Amino acid sequence: MTNAQERKAQERQARRRRIQESARTVFTERGYAGASIELIARAAQLSVGAIYLYFRSKEDLYVSLVEDTMTVFDAEMAHVRDQTEVSSRLRATWSILVRWAEKDPEGPRILRLLAQPAIRPQLSDEVVLAVSAGISRVQDHIGACVADGIHAGIYRQVNAREIADLAWSVLLGSLDAAEMQTNLGN
Repeated sequence: MTNAQERKAQERQARRRRIQESARTVFTERGYAGASIELIARAAQLSVGAIYLYFRSKEDLYVSLVEDTMTVFDAEMAHVRDQTEVSSRLRATWSILVRWAEKDPEGPRILRLLAQPAIRPQLSDEVVLAVSAGISRVQDHIGACVADGIHAGIYRQVNAREIADLAWSVLLGSLDAAEMQTNLGN
């Protein structure tokens, strides 16, 4: 049986998830610029003030969505390392990232938002730490797949972390290029 404190924490987590689910829908339908805290509050059936109890700003809420995505990546990539042949791990990990970018167009936009220096003051420390840790875990998984391949003799001896950083940069760059082509109608 849960005590009152545990129940309250569960309710708080459930409300936070409800806000995030509503926000994801609003951001997907209207884009970042067209979304507002008022629209998100209405979709979540909460007051605007209730949203601000959980998130410092629209940016904070927006970035928190990537935090959840990174948690999913962590689990999926750990599964790849546990269940996939060494020779296929890097390809399977890359596929997870590409499928995410195709399925969730707001996700890559959130990552680009994080690159803007003026955004940091608008984000809570909790969200920044969680997203940073999530990105680091993704890069660690990529690096581990490379290291596993090196140890198995599939790849030549290289710095696995540098390759992971390069792969992450290539992913972000290719997402930028794809969005630019879409925006230009190519």
